[in-house]
Amino acid sequence: MTAALSSARRHFSTEHSWMAVDPFGSPAQTPSRVGVTPTALGGAADILGVDLPTVRTVLTAGEACGTIRTSTGSVTVFAPASGMVTIVNPVVLEDPSSVAADPLGTGWLFAVLTPAASSFDDLTTREPTDAARVGS
Repeated sequence: MTAALSSARRHFSTEHSWMAVDPFGSPAQTPSRVGVTPTALGGAADILGVDLPTVRTVLTAGEACGTIRTSTGSVTVFAPASGMVTIVNPVVLEDPSSVAADPLGTGWLFAVLTPAASSFDDLTTREPTDAARVGS
């Protein structure tokens, strides 16, 4: 990823996941980082662990692809776009609390290489504000 996460164009799904697209590269050639919104975490301060897809896993937009275990239940991670996982954030694996500390930054979960920009058709550039998908 050539651009800093802060300069990326962030797209949001209705399931409260986000995808940061490198503004200087093609989504089909440059992996896009994926994470969850603060709303998805439902204010959970204690993140106990994460179950994320492994590298080379092929994801389908809108389908469940991981879980964040919190002290109050679990948060399902939904793929914001279809593509193949190319990187899993080692920081989150070593210190899951980084997801709650900075969910839109260093708490990103994994990166996806998408087949085409059309993968973003169902995403918006504004963060959803409705109730999060948090279960126990």
